[in-house]
Amino acid sequence: MKLATADDFRAYNDATINGGIRGTALGFGLAIPAYFILNKRVAAYRNLPAPLKALGGVMIVVPCISISAEKAGEAFTRAQYTGVAKRELDREAMLEAERWERMSFVDKMGDWAGRHKYQLIGGGWVAGLGLAWGIVARNKFQTTSQKIVQARMWAQALTVGLLFATSYTAFSQAAEEPRVPHEDHTWRAILEQDPHLSADEKRRLSEIQDSVSKRQKEIA
Repeated sequence: MKLATADDFRAYNDATINGGIRGTALGFGLAIPAYFILNKRVAAYRNLPAPLKALGGVMIVVPCISISAEKAGEAFTRAQYTGVAKRELDREAMLEAERWERMSFVDKMGDWAGRHKYQLIGGGWVAGLGLAWGIVARNKFQTTSQKIVQARMWAQALTVGLLFATSYTAFSQAAEEPRVPHEDHTWRAILEQDPHLSADEKRRLSEIQDSVSKRQKEIA
């Protein structure tokens, strides 16, 4: 196993920064055209105060920077795996792809939603804010500030509903599924493929891990 060096940390930081730069370019590439198009064609958007328009741009640019930087860091980390570790990661990816193919459409939707629940909640808040604004903007007897407050309240109510729905689904799944302690068997696959360990060394390490796992089950 290779230990991380100062050069590795610098390379990781460089990869993350480069990813953040790409995310910045993408965010502004989406936000600037959207601003000009909405400002030209949508009267309700054109009448919004400048700070609220800026907030909309921030809500596009910041997630692009964060997600792109994180993905770049993850890609760099995966690229550092070689030999046995890389083969094990490839094997796990293949098993995950096979599991996904065996799932029904409904199960795939549930699995995808469970892995992207925070994005769905954030997207729901943005969609709720846009929908609520489209409704309250028709009221000719309210000021722009009053309409903004109402739209924000409706969006927050929708977000709370999404949070409750997500929590209920998580608790329901936890109640239905048996509580089986998770065991990571990745180390076993790596040991089986490691050419530097003798059969006796592999057997001894396996016995030690079996003993530890047994004690953990007894404590649980």
